[in-house]
Amino acid sequence: MKNKLKVLGPTLVIALAIAGCSSKATDNADSGESGGVKAGVGVTSDAITLGALVPLSGPIGGLGQDGVAGIQLWFDKVNAGGGVCDRELRIESRDNKYNSQETMTQYTSLRTDIAGIVNLSPGTDAVTLGPKLAQDGLAVLAGSYDPVLLTVPQAFMPGAPYDVEAVNGVAYLVEKGILKEGDTIGVIAYPNGIGVAVTNGVAGAAQQFGLKVENTKIDSTATDATAQVNTLRQAGAKAIVMGTASAQTVSAAAVAKAGGYDVVIQATNLLSSGDLAGPARDALVDHVVLTSNSAPFSSDAAPVQELLAAWEAKYGDRAATAPAAAGYLMAQLLEKGLNQACEDKDLTPQGITTAMSKVGVIDTDGLAVDLDFSNPGTAPSLESFILVPDPNAKGGTVIAQTPTASAAAVKYAADKSYTK
Repeated sequence: MKNKLKVLGPTLVIALAIAGCSSKATDNADSGESGGVKAGVGVTSDAITLGALVPLSGPIGGLGQDGVAGIQLWFDKVNAGGGVCDRELRIESRDNKYNSQETMTQYTSLRTDIAGIVNLSPGTDAVTLGPKLAQDGLAVLAGSYDPVLLTVPQAFMPGAPYDVEAVNGVAYLVEKGILKEGDTIGVIAYPNGIGVAVTNGVAGAAQQFGLKVENTKIDSTATDATAQVNTLRQAGAKAIVMGTASAQTVSAAAVAKAGGYDVVIQATNLLSSGDLAGPARDALVDHVVLTSNSAPFSSDAAPVQELLAAWEAKYGDRAATAPAAAGYLMAQLLEKGLNQACEDKDLTPQGITTAMSKVGVIDTDGLAVDLDFSNPGTAPSLESFILVPDPNAKGGTVIAQTPTASAAAVKYAADKSYTK
């Protein structure tokens, strides 16, 4: 039976860096029992404190703040209904400055105060923290879809891995007749991280569909994809898949439009509403197709609209962002684990981590793809939304295809041992 995430319109009360009244405990020592429930660090008789390790300062600090705001939005709703296990949910946020060493430093100071981590960004820092997470037993909701996270049993990815997204995107282009057997598909990718994952996904999809692949690389600091687009045009690529962030996608679309290159550019949805309102607006509309693990703000799904209504009630004209929605989702997912841990009468960090794998299929009711953490080390989803840019829509994108796991993605995942 599917475990439904039913979202009611909560009152949004934001605290960007709440110093939760957490219980101090000796490393790896349980805090005892309360109300017949075994309690560990971060758990008292009246509160469960969870951590957020995200950038709260610097160029992207605002996005981290939005992520924490989304978490608090869901916690407020839960607390208004009595909390979890008769305990209030609290969040303690730390600024990791989007730096892996700072993440390690902040984790070391925070680990004895929290029962789990509700948002870690960059999510791949979970790999660096892996031995400590295993020692402490802490569950981590990781803000990334990098498949390397599947090697960390305590890390929970809130969607399909980047490479599976890429396969679903290529399958969509084949289904729509944009690509056919024998065609060339191009890739513009970083040499690491998302770039490696997307490159692998495209290679797997190309093998299944009989496509030729032309790979190009671009540095994460580069914002001009002219050379890569021109190389792929000369190679006859009918479509280009981006294994990058939004800056390179925007550049690739602008270069294609300026040069009259009739090509579809597929990318994971890292575009912002600002990208879609900027000078590359028409280029993005004309050339780009997006894969996504989450519904766009233009979706009529009840949880999306209830989130937006609650946000607007508190913030008026301040725009909701993708990190806010991600925090809202991750808070719900960890709450599911906490409720299961309460039922199991074990609110220790390891008890919560174990409970996450006992929740079963989580139907997000359209807020995101459905998720299943039952088998650590496997992909929690093989589904992807397909979105297309629409500057007139809320958030700048609309759904072209509801969450679907293509047959190609299912085979790819089996070949990669992403499924059991």
